[in-house]
Amino acid sequence: MPIYLINLFIVVLAVFLASRERSVVASRIYLAIALASMVLVAGLRDQYVGTDTGYYILDFSLVRTFNDAINRGSEDREFGLFILSWLTHFISDRYMAFLFTIALIAVGCYSRAILRYSKNTVISFFVFITMGFYTFFFNGARQGLACAIYALAIGPLLERNLKKYLAYVLAASLVHRSALVTLPVYFLFNKENTIKTRLLILLLGCAGAYFFHAMIDISSRFTDRFADYGGAGAAGGYYSVALVCALCLFFFVVRKPIQEYRDEYDLFLNLFSFGTIISVVPTLFGADPSGILRLNIYFSFSAVFLWPILFKNLKQPGLRAFFVIFFVSLHVVLYILSTERFSDLIPYTFNPDLPFMQ
Repeated sequence: MPIYLINLFIVVLAVFLASRERSVVASRIYLAIALASMVLVAGLRDQYVGTDTGYYILDFSLVRTFNDAINRGSEDREFGLFILSWLTHFISDRYMAFLFTIALIAVGCYSRAILRYSKNTVISFFVFITMGFYTFFFNGARQGLACAIYALAIGPLLERNLKKYLAYVLAASLVHRSALVTLPVYFLFNKENTIKTRLLILLLGCAGAYFFHAMIDISSRFTDRFADYGGAGAAGGYYSVALVCALCLFFFVVRKPIQEYRDEYDLFLNLFSFGTIISVVPTLFGADPSGILRLNIYFSFSAVFLWPILFKNLKQPGLRAFFVIFFVSLHVVLYILSTERFSDLIPYTFNPDLPFMQ
């Protein structure tokens, strides 16, 4: 756990200094330190850090030609990571290079979205790490990359650029087909968070949940990967779903006094609400909460933008101080518990090929 807390401290401090720095060059240096810290922690880890890391490394070792990449990708129509594996072999055959490549792309995509569209980059990076979006690709590399690419669609969604939005969604789906679940978002949720919109979100979420098991059964006939999205869940998954519900309720409660960036807040709240619905309802039907939370991440990433808008609207010093204490305490506890409980992120060990590990 210490390595993750140190990384959090470095990233938040570096981004804070970058936001306060008047010099463009110095600001970029601080940002580079923050991004480098995240990439290094992800890229220097051993193959046993992350439940599925070993499987991705095995795929990497088997995909050495372009034909290998196409053949493996054609099984699920997800060519992205296999082509990336093939290209990485031009750099090195060691799996460290593969983990670094994944980290560079994931961190790069997420960071671009945050730096461009967040109202407070310090808060956003803090949420990005403590809510587990950063460490998600340590385990689910394929979907982690898809989520990172989809993060770039936030801009076209806000700017109402359909072509760009579809391009990012389709690019993400080439890495993991689950990204296609975000296609209706552009047409349905980019509006004020009214009662009508909430009913629509609830209706669509429940409809999706109702057909959830059927979709899993059909998908499982073609690939065993999707079988993990159903079945009995672990206690940790239930706690996470409960936390998502609590956060969603909180964002609704504090919506009324939001004046600045109200339209953006409503859009992100719609996304977060839909993610909450598709997490809660299938769980009530007995589906694996941990599996469903993998789908929810496309939508719950909106919390990275919701918190900064909320803090922008807190003008009273006393109230602001209360929210800061609540916010930091909640997310640090969440970060520690989720990192220790999920995806075999603990203990963190370095790649044994590193010189200082010899």
